[in-house]
Amino acid sequence: MSENKVDTLITSSPFEAAKILLEGGIVVFPTETVYGIGASAFDFKACKKIYEVKNRPSDNPLILHVENLSSLKACGNVSEKAELVFQNFSPGPITGIFTKRNQDLFTAGLNTVALRIPSNSTAQFFLSFCDVPVAAPSANLSGKPSLTKIEYILEEFSGKVDCILKGEEPKIGIESTVIDFSSEPPVLLRPGFVDRNDLLTILPDLQGLETLAESSKIEAPRSPGLKYRHYAPICKVVLKNSLKNAPNDAAQIGFHTNSDSVFAMSVSSNEEYMRSLYAFFVECDRKGIKEAWCEIPKDGNGKEALINRISKAASK
Repeated sequence: MSENKVDTLITSSPFEAAKILLEGGIVVFPTETVYGIGASAFDFKACKKIYEVKNRPSDNPLILHVENLSSLKACGNVSEKAELVFQNFSPGPITGIFTKRNQDLFTAGLNTVALRIPSNSTAQFFLSFCDVPVAAPSANLSGKPSLTKIEYILEEFSGKVDCILKGEEPKIGIESTVIDFSSEPPVLLRPGFVDRNDLLTILPDLQGLETLAESSKIEAPRSPGLKYRHYAPICKVVLKNSLKNAPNDAAQIGFHTNSDSVFAMSVSSNEEYMRSLYAFFVECDRKGIKEAWCEIPKDGNGKEALINRISKAASK
């Protein structure tokens, strides 16, 4: 990672942030899922700088953020089936993988492109002023938990990026659902807030990642979150049915936390669990906690996505 400090503009103006991006700068901005760290998808030099700032493996692809469906269709070859999904779940936390339509886009050497339309109001204004696709992985150091609070962003990225855009904070807390539409049938590559069961009402032929090769054997991943360890704090992460036997010096997150725990985040729903998970991981590391116990989420929407993120964080 580059050690050169840069002057970081901290602004609440999407127009100012867009101006910096269009001049070749790197901008951190909020989405409804997590914060993103973005560059113009037409500026290969700026896109490669994102990899330097994040210390990200060069074959880990970026998701491109666009303002609307027509912009999305200008970047990728969108089937009627995929368009129906985006009409139902977008703007929002859904990403599609498509064969690339515009060859001038940065896609980490792939012939496919990952695209989404964020619903966050600040992101929407920012993208409208940019008027170009914005390549933006989650704003974090590679492998670490994605960041969902402005205080964490300022701490981590001041002096490393050209601009930090403040605005509407992320409300969902985990990354978008990713579906690969580049071949038939479509494949769910990453679960998220948009649940598999919701998708099956529109995509009855949707396949799961379990139908593909093991993620550890994927040579050229089409989506973030497939090949490398992700979402992981420094501390050891443990996924448990119950927090009852958690040691007092272990942090806890779940529905039935122990009052004598050194640090605990109690949640009442899977939605609240998603909003809280990455902040919980960040705070565990801030407090120097060695072990974080995570209770298995409730059945229903969000369970698959939460288990995916916690299991990734727990993996070696």
